[in-house]
Amino acid sequence: MSEFLLELFSEEIPARMQARAAGDLERLMADALKAANVQIVAMHSHVTPRRLVLVVDGLPETQPDMLEERRGPRVDAPERAIAGFKGSLPEGAVIEERVEKKGTFLFAKIEQKGRKTADVLADIVPDIIRNFPWPKSMRAGTSELRWVRPLLSILALLDGQVVPVTMENIKSGKETRGHRFLSQGTISVENFADYQSKLKAAHVLLDTADRRKVIHDRAQALASQYGLELVEDAALLDENAGLTEWPVPYLGRFDAAFLSVPAEVLITSMKVHQKFFSLRDPKSGKLAPNFICVANTEASDDGAMIVAGNERVLSARLSDARFFWEQDLKRPLEDRVDALSDIIFHEKLGTLAERVGRIELWPYAWHKRR
Repeated sequence: MSEFLLELFSEEIPARMQARAAGDLERLMADALKAANVQIVAMHSHVTPRRLVLVVDGLPETQPDMLEERRGPRVDAPERAIAGFKGSLPEGAVIEERVEKKGTFLFAKIEQKGRKTADVLADIVPDIIRNFPWPKSMRAGTSELRWVRPLLSILALLDGQVVPVTMENIKSGKETRGHRFLSQGTISVENFADYQSKLKAAHVLLDTADRRKVIHDRAQALASQYGLELVEDAALLDENAGLTEWPVPYLGRFDAAFLSVPAEVLITSMKVHQKFFSLRDPKSGKLAPNFICVANTEASDDGAMIVAGNERVLSARLSDARFFWEQDLKRPLEDRVDALSDIIFHEKLGTLAERVGRIELWPYAWHKRR
């Protein structure tokens, strides 16, 4: 039984698209192998910002032989019909007569020898690439190939042997690349175990769960080191895992004067704009003037310049947040009600003001029914 390793290496895949892409790759490959009558034992996928990976285990060396049967015209049909039927058959087909309720018909038995699995995969992979259902895709330069970001290389190995795949000027091979900044040159691999091991040595954690764990454990350790508590956010953790191949969390600080703004505003600004984790004082439960950012590299200065740059950018973000919050406070909510009359809720249902009026009547109507 054989192992097939496929890596589609590209520029950065948006974090929000990665999980779906990994699932789509598994589904497309499973459907294609089933259609080709190729049985497998297991399949699993991986995704990082720069690579979409699939491993298929338990592949046979060849497809099973197949016996196809085709029914033709009646034996007393016109000669042209019989000749047309025979002409449509491949060489080696065996024709026989068979008596049925409606007469005697010609039947052809066609034995199809199973193709080598490598040849089947060589046809399947280009088809998957061309028809991959990215929510958004692009073409690079003069290329007609559409991919989420420019496709750079294809690694396709069946038991260590290259499966020949060509997509425009890209030919498959057995080489990949490590981390964009922490690794140099290409890496030649033989199988999935070798691939995963060499990627880790080249500062790439292939498994998303591993990257998530590194981020979470290090963030918690940094928070505890400074007597703080991490504000848990599973979605933000997933996003940071999708933005990094070698995640390194760092702790930074912002001006405590920004704490005059509601914590929800600060947390949202840090999360949405900067992908930062928030921290709080475990004793008071209040937001702390600190954050944790996740870099995609190890810095020689222990992250001092990375933290300083992020602190500078965050200060501008929080200044904006504070400005808009203070502007909102200048106008009470009651003063905004009249503006609802200028906003259409639905063409047939009127404005937002009319909708609010209907909602106000619901409690009375419900009470009368009781």
